[in-house]
Formats: sequence, structure tokens, C-alpha cells
Amino acid sequence: MDIPRLPSTASLDEVTQHIDLAGAVIIDRLFTGSVLDALSRDLAPYLRSKPAGSQTGNESEQVFHGPRTTRFGGLAGKSAAFVDVLLNPLVLGAAEQLLLPACGAIQCAGTQVMAIGPGEPAQYLHRDQGAWQTLVEADFAPEIAMSAMVAITDFTAENGATRVSPGSHKMARTDFAAFDEGLVKQAEMEAGSVLLYTSKVVHSGGANQTNATRVGMHIFFALGWLRSEEAHQIALSKDDAIRLPERARSLLGFGAYGGDQYGGGRLWTVDYDDPAALYRV
Repeated sequence: MDIPRLPSTASLDEVTQHIDLAGAVIIDRLFTGSVLDALSRDLAPYLRSKPAGSQTGNESEQVFHGPRTTRFGGLAGKSAAFVDVLLNPLVLGAAEQLLLPACGAIQCAGTQVMAIGPGEPAQYLHRDQGAWQTLVEADFAPEIAMSAMVAITDFTAENGATRVSPGSHKMARTDFAAFDEGLVKQAEMEAGSVLLYTSKVVHSGGANQTNATRVGMHIFFALGWLRSEEAHQIALSKDDAIRLPERARSLLGFGAYGGDQYGGGRLWTVDYDDPAALYRV
């Protein structure tokens, strides 16, 4: 199975149908013109100043992050154009269609630039649901997250295009070391295109065999009652948060989570009240 591919004019129903079938879909050139130009311009200073490799002392994380890959988050405070991607109807709509059956509201659990430098080997295969290991080991685990990888530069087989195994979201627990590489495809796409894939899809960053850096912007959506990957309330200043549209603030966790159909209680409160009012102008 190849990674399905749709034009930017595709409907939300078409996008979600392909995600259900393959666990992933590429939407060609969804972000072009001023949005892509602004992202490239706004992120460039951080790409120049941030050192490659993981700053953690954890050896497994150093291997996972890649010694020649530059990563940084807090994107809502680094580029106003980030919000155009976060709130895009196809991207956000696909995340809500996938995740809302298991929660009352979704969240943006993480934002990250992933810039794979020349000479970086392929990342090891994994599933993003592993961020919440205890939950996903349960037999009843629902789909808990969805990723949107936006190509800031062209993604090619040679420069490290994301590696994806279409249909692997329906496979049982997997021995990644013994995974059949013949089932893995690369998400080659032009700058401004986006790859959507669920947290159950087996995937990894590709190897960069060129002399140029491959730059992608990753947005990680998840069930609203999970702990987020990124500490947005530390990564963003209060002023940054106030400047965001209310929907973006809500997705980034600047407000209480109000429970869900499974009877969950209110989470992330101040004096048992919703702190969202603290960020309104």
C-alpha cells in the first residue's frame, strides 16, 4: 500500500476516509504563498541558532532525536503563521474526527520543528502513541493522537522524507527491530504539503543523504485528558498566549478540560475554576 495523496481542494470526508484506510494521507501544497513564506522566514533564526542533537543526558533520547537533527518547540510564540496551520479546517478537522470519539475536547500536545541535517541516518521505527505507554498497552486503547508534519522545504527520498508504513495502524503490537522494511514508504512532498498520520502508524524520520537540511514542522494533536508532550505554559509567555485566537489558546491548554462522555472530571483548574479567563483581553 502506498501513502494516499490528495489535492489541497480535498474535502474533510476524503481526508478522514484515507486516514481510516491507511492511517496516513498527504495533502499536497495545502500551505503555500504567504503562510509558507512567513513560516520559513520566522523559523530561520532559530534554525541558525539552535544546536543540532539532543541536550538531554538520556542516551536513548539522544539516539532518537538524532545528532544531526535540530529540534525546537514553542512555535506559537515564534511565528504568527503557525496558527494558520493549527486551525486549518482540514488539519484540525481530521484530528477532531479521529480523536473526539474518546474525549470531550482535543488538545495540541506538542509543536516542534524537525530539521534533519546532512548525514543523519534514518531514525528507528516507532509509534507516537508510545509517549503514553501504560495506556496504549491496554487492549481497549482508542486512537489517542494524530500528527501533522508540514514540509517547510521539499521532502525527498534522499533528504530524509518521513518514513511511513501505511496500514500499520491496524497491526497488533509490533517488534520494530524486526519490522518488514518493504512495508515502509517515504512521504515525498513539495514544500507546503502536509502529512497526516495517526499515533498507531509505524514511522520514522528518513536518512538525509544530501548536502541540504530537510525542514519539517510537526504538530501533535491528542486526547484532551492526556498530559501534553510540550509544556506550552512554560514555552509561551502570558503575552504570547493572550495574542493567540481563543481557539488556539484552548488547543494549547490555556484553559480547563471539562470532562468527556466517559465521565471524566474537570482538569487544569485554578481554585477549581477555569483559568481561560486569565488570558482573555
